[in-house]
Amino acid sequence: MRGEHTIDPMLLQVQNLKKYYPISQGLWGRDAGHVKAVDDVSFDISPGETLGLVGESGCGKTTTGRAILRLIDATSGTVRFKNTDILSLGKKQLRTLRRHMQIIFQDPYGSLNPRLTIGGILSEPLKIHGDKTKDRVADLLNTVGLSPDVARRYPHEFSGGQRQRIGIARALAVKPQFIIADEPVSALDVSIQAQIVNLLQDLQAQFGLAYLFIAHDLSVIKHISNRVAVMYLGKIVELAESQELYDNPQHPYTRALLSSIPIPDPRVRGSRTILTGDVPSPVNVPSGCAFHPRCPEATPDCAHRKPELLDIEPGHSVACILRHN
Repeated sequence: MRGEHTIDPMLLQVQNLKKYYPISQGLWGRDAGHVKAVDDVSFDISPGETLGLVGESGCGKTTTGRAILRLIDATSGTVRFKNTDILSLGKKQLRTLRRHMQIIFQDPYGSLNPRLTIGGILSEPLKIHGDKTKDRVADLLNTVGLSPDVARRYPHEFSGGQRQRIGIARALAVKPQFIIADEPVSALDVSIQAQIVNLLQDLQAQFGLAYLFIAHDLSVIKHISNRVAVMYLGKIVELAESQELYDNPQHPYTRALLSSIPIPDPRVRGSRTILTGDVPSPVNVPSGCAFHPRCPEATPDCAHRKPELLDIEPGHSVACILRHN
């Protein structure tokens, strides 16, 4: 686990971010509702900090990351990078800002152009932003632990871990300050995952990077994150320092997720919380607390009162009416 982060001027501020996908119905495409993929999400990230964003598949983690970078357009909200409102920028201004904000994709093969050599892939962002490519490609490959000789090869000639290193090198090419790592190790073998996570930590220390680290593996999140935000059905339900969240989880959903982490000792038997039912559809979100149909602690009030993400102590916020009373 990373040490506690120091309080610095915020590098990234996300406020009330929403991404709704309209549902069309009938011959004339009548509006029949919305898929609420991201629903009023707020958080901030300091320089050099790693914020882990965790939750089940389909909870809106990846959509949040892509909306921040404007790879998809947000429905509403504010995203500020060093006090610049990203969502209001024109194309030319956005291109200039994007050199400071990059992404590492989940699929290291699908995110690399199979028609380009590795040298071509790493040179592309440099050319777009008017940077010199001579010697830079070799430096990038050395930085991520690959030989400069591989620049003449193509993506299909590499293993999954090597391809992810190339994806990391591409993200580093334009010297960003902030990187969104979207499930960067979930497609890799367990033995390779640790290498990639350690590489990301080394690069963070070397270049002073800030990360939004998106994952569903809580053990990986614990290892790399300063703070952790737990997401359920498009909303953040708990946000705290990493050690605080793992030692003192307050939301029932967080407790259920943590109880599912395997204990690497056959002599120790952990207590698991088994959630009932399926994750509700983001088209028809339950009234009140969206988690109440599956919550083992739910009361009748939970079906009617919509919880807000409020501090229960400094630096620890929870969206649960049972913790606010």
